[in-house]
Amino acid sequence: MLTISPRACFLIFTLSMYDGIKADLTPQQRREIDAMLQTDRSKPPFYHTGNKTDVRITIHITQMRFIDTNEADFTFYYYQIWNDPRLKYPFGNISDIDTTYHVIRNKYFENIWLPESYVENEIHSHVHDSSMPNRFVWITPNGTIIYSMRMTVGLSCDLKGFLFPNGLFDCLLKFRIHSYTNDQVTLEWDSINKPKINVTFANPEVTTHTWEFTTCSSDTSAVVDSSCVQLLVHIGFSFANNVGRLFIPSIFIVLVGWLSFWIERSQVSSRVKLGTLCLLAMITEQVGTKLFLQTDITISAIEVWFVMSLIFVVVAMFEYTFVHAVDIFQQKIRRQEEIKKDNLTEGITDTGALKQMSNVDLVDTNLGSADGHAIGETEGNRSNNNTYSFSVRFFMSVPTGVVEKYFRVYYLAAYAVFQLLFWIFYLHYEEVY
Repeated sequence: MLTISPRACFLIFTLSMYDGIKADLTPQQRREIDAMLQTDRSKPPFYHTGNKTDVRITIHITQMRFIDTNEADFTFYYYQIWNDPRLKYPFGNISDIDTTYHVIRNKYFENIWLPESYVENEIHSHVHDSSMPNRFVWITPNGTIIYSMRMTVGLSCDLKGFLFPNGLFDCLLKFRIHSYTNDQVTLEWDSINKPKINVTFANPEVTTHTWEFTTCSSDTSAVVDSSCVQLLVHIGFSFANNVGRLFIPSIFIVLVGWLSFWIERSQVSSRVKLGTLCLLAMITEQVGTKLFLQTDITISAIEVWFVMSLIFVVVAMFEYTFVHAVDIFQQKIRRQEEIKKDNLTEGITDTGALKQMSNVDLVDTNLGSADGHAIGETEGNRSNNNTYSFSVRFFMSVPTGVVEKYFRVYYLAAYAVFQLLFWIFYLHYEEVY
C-alpha cells in the first residue's frame, strides 16, 4: 500500500498552483545544487544586483474559524516568489521558469535570503509544524525562488452589525516587509496566481461575499517606508437561525403584555405581576443580546427592535396604572358626594365633621369654580359638576371601560404596524462594504 508523508502531500498541493513545474533533475544535478547552496547567500539580492527586489505574493485560504463576534482565525498557504540570480543553475531551460525545480532542504535555509514579511495586524499567528515545520522553498533554473508556508493567523474583524444578527464581517490581512524600505524590497500581489479562498463553512448561512487585494494606500503605521499589501475579505452572516432565539421570544413577551388588557381592572395583583414579569423578561433579553455586539456599534436594528418592544410593554403598564387610578378617583368622588348629600340633609356642612363621620378620604375638589366660588358656597342654581375644577371634571368624565376596549385594539394594531415597517426595512437594507 502506497503511503504519502504529510510533507509530500503539502508539496503536491503547493505545486498544484504552478502546474507547469516538473521535477526532472537527476540525482547528480541535485547534489551539485546542494553544493552550491552551501555557500552563504543570505544577503538580500539587491546587494548583488543593485536593483530593488520585487516579491510577488499570493495566498490560498483553506479555513476560517470565528472565535467570537470580532475575532477570526484564518489558515492559509502563504507563497512568496522572487528572483535571486545568484541561485541560477545550468540544468534545464533557464529562460523558462516552468521547467524544473529543486526543493531546498531546511538546513540550507540560513544560506539563502528569505523575505522578512509578516502579517502586521495579527492578534496571534504561527507556522504549522505537523510532522515538521511547514516551510518549503524550491528554486527554478533561472533563480526564481518560491517560498511557501502554512500559517494560522488570528485577526480582529470589524462587524458591520446594523442588521445584527444578520451581519457583515470585514477581515483584513495586512502583509508588510520588516527590515527593508520600499526602495529595496517591494511586495506586490501575484497577477498570475491570484489569492484564492477555498472555504466551505459548516454553517451554510455563513458565506464569503467578496474579497479585495490591494496595496496599502496612505499607510503610516510602519516606522520606515516599507512595502505593504492587504487582502480585505467580506464575510456575510444570515439571520435565519437566530429568528427563533432573538425575535420570536420578544414577540411573545409583547403579546403577553397585550393579554393583560383582558384581565379585569379590579384584579390589581394579577395585572401588576404580569406587567412586571413582561418588563423584566424584555430587559433581560435586551441586555443578553447586547453582550454579543461590539462596543463600537452605536446603533443596530436589533436594539431598535428591543427598545420598541420595551416601549409597548411599558405602555401596557402605564395604561393600567392610569385606568386604575381613575377608577379609584371616581369611586372616591362618588362616595364623597353620597356622604355629602346625606350629611347636608342632616345640616352638617363642616368638612372636618364630614371626614370624621365617614371612612372615605376626602378628595380636594375645591379648586375654584368659574366665578371664584368654592364648593362649600352652594347656590340653588349651581350644580355640583360646575363647582368642580377642570381636572376633576376631566377625570370624572373618563370612561375607563371604553379606554380598556380601545387599547386592546390600538395596542395590537400599533404593534402590527411596527412589525410591518421593521421587517420591510430590515429585509431590504444592504450593508455597504
